[in-house]
Amino acid sequence: MRNDLVLEPLKITGESDLWEDDFSESIFFAGNGRMGVRGYLSLEEKERKTAKGLYMAGIFGEIKPGITDLVNLPTPVYDKLLINGTGAKLYSKIIREYNLASGMVSFCFTLGVNEASVTVRQERVFDITNPSLFAQRTVFTSLANTDISLTLTSGISPFSCNCPIPDDQVKSNDETINLALLSGSKAEGTTIFADYDIKGTGLKVSENVEFTIDREFTFKKAGDTLLDFTFDLPAGKSISVDKITTILSSRDADPRIKKEEKVSYEELLSRHSAEFNRISTNYSKNVKITDPELLSALNYSMMQLIMNCSSGDPTVNIGARGISHGRYKGCYFWDTDIFMLPFYLKNDINAAKNLCLYRIGMLPAAKEHSRKMNTKGARYPWMSALDGSEQCETWDIGCSELHITADVVYAIDNYCKTSKDEDFYISKAAEVYVETARFWASRYTWDKGGKKADLLFCKGPDEYCGITNNNLFTNIMVMHNLKLAIKAAKDLREKNGDTYKRLNISDKEISDWDKLFNAIVIPKDPDTGHLTQDETFHLLEEVDISSIKPNDEASYHTVCFDRLQRYKVIKQADVLLIMTRFPELFTKEEKLQAWEDFEPLCLHDSTLSFASHALFALQNDLKDEGMDYLKKALLLDLRDIMNNTGHEGLHLANMGEAWSAAMTL
Repeated sequence: MRNDLVLEPLKITGESDLWEDDFSESIFFAGNGRMGVRGYLSLEEKERKTAKGLYMAGIFGEIKPGITDLVNLPTPVYDKLLINGTGAKLYSKIIREYNLASGMVSFCFTLGVNEASVTVRQERVFDITNPSLFAQRTVFTSLANTDISLTLTSGISPFSCNCPIPDDQVKSNDETINLALLSGSKAEGTTIFADYDIKGTGLKVSENVEFTIDREFTFKKAGDTLLDFTFDLPAGKSISVDKITTILSSRDADPRIKKEEKVSYEELLSRHSAEFNRISTNYSKNVKITDPELLSALNYSMMQLIMNCSSGDPTVNIGARGISHGRYKGCYFWDTDIFMLPFYLKNDINAAKNLCLYRIGMLPAAKEHSRKMNTKGARYPWMSALDGSEQCETWDIGCSELHITADVVYAIDNYCKTSKDEDFYISKAAEVYVETARFWASRYTWDKGGKKADLLFCKGPDEYCGITNNNLFTNIMVMHNLKLAIKAAKDLREKNGDTYKRLNISDKEISDWDKLFNAIVIPKDPDTGHLTQDETFHLLEEVDISSIKPNDEASYHTVCFDRLQRYKVIKQADVLLIMTRFPELFTKEEKLQAWEDFEPLCLHDSTLSFASHALFALQNDLKDEGMDYLKKALLLDLRDIMNNTGHEGLHLANMGEAWSAAMTL
């Protein structure tokens, strides 16, 4: 756990002694939802080509047949500085600052050679009004007693590349691959144009960088995507270098994206800041937290939920780490559907709609995935990306995390209820409900008497339960899915006969869904009679949790998965989680029994867990426990509680769930 960041309600500040600081680089990520960069410094000597790049929502390249990775695009955050002809060295600490009202990140430090030195202040902002634009201003101020000469090499990095990270959380990788191939470049005056082909997926990206410098200079081309600028800097004087980067792609769908011929740094910053401040002020209206540290953390969470959602694009979703990191290949899990969507439903209904439209757009891929898995209807993959195909390479998880299909339906239904968009429901959502119900009808196994239906070979949110039967979370979610499908089929018959006929729905099929609904098992512990996680949980071996988890780091770093799955422990909220989503289905007694049964067994090895426990506790009048968990959830990244923020990026689902918990206060 770290305590080096200074957290104020509208500002976060941190210091680093070295260029390389992956924790700070995660925390000071900046973006506009469509694209963003981590908080690395452009003037660092070392290339660190896999750590420095730019991520853009929906830009995936192929790393092997059928498997993609979020592309670490060539970054315009690239500069090298010579002072009097010699490479500049870091002479001071690096001060990073986040303005939570405007979304601007700034960096201050000193570079020097012998007695000649300059202070550097660098600002970067991604325009939220036109998501194709990224602006960076760097101001050099001489601290020398005499005039000095500066040579700045700047442009688009030729070094950025990917380092695909395996799905297995305990594995790492040091192999690299270049997924953005330069197909053409040119320089016209002080503007650089570069075009890239994305390997394996046929996508194209263009990056144009335009420089404005407020002092006399000379320049020359220094490479395909770089320029050398030379200028004299008198003692005590400053020079400002602005870089406005326009990034377009072959798959742009956000109507706000447009190519602007000329925009100044001041103009871009002014319009962005006004819009960002308007949005963030609106999001903060119902916040009741007053503790300065926790208020800072909540404001930071809301800001990052803005910066990692491409809100105007219905063809992308939000990866587990947003666009702050390439962890999990940038894939989309259940994180958005269950944990993040409530934030957007409350604060940006258009963003919520577009997140649901991504899932609806991937219905054909979900149907194909179900066919490959020898089932009917539509089965959504555990890990989804560019084309909606399964990207999970871990066979047991990819095959058994069935609840994702019902999670998608749950999210779409929440949008329909919140928006009251009847046309969306009838023309789009209803078909998803029907096709997913068909999957579930083909996935359950009936007993010989035909009265009980079992969900075999499944894994719930816990993930440490092993492969089990009749997970409570999944079964309740499926029942909700079936209920929606039954209503949707009847509504289609009445209001959209053409779709009803096209889907070939029959009265018998509707009746079969109703029969399945009533045959699904609600597991209970055979000894206590309490609601339980699944039908095999009571068989697991009890263990002293302190012996396998001495601190807040995940226990799988010291205990292998095989052993963990035979212990009577929980990775993250499972029974408690379903009770937060459908509180009306459970009595107060059942909820308190579940808290007593499962809260002591939870290892909180997932970053999703603290916030879900906070939400449950606060929903059920366990205020002290709820506040303890909420504090951990809000500070998860900013205090690096699980020691994984640096090498994994920001945990957006935790931020969304923590926001939901905070809204119960």
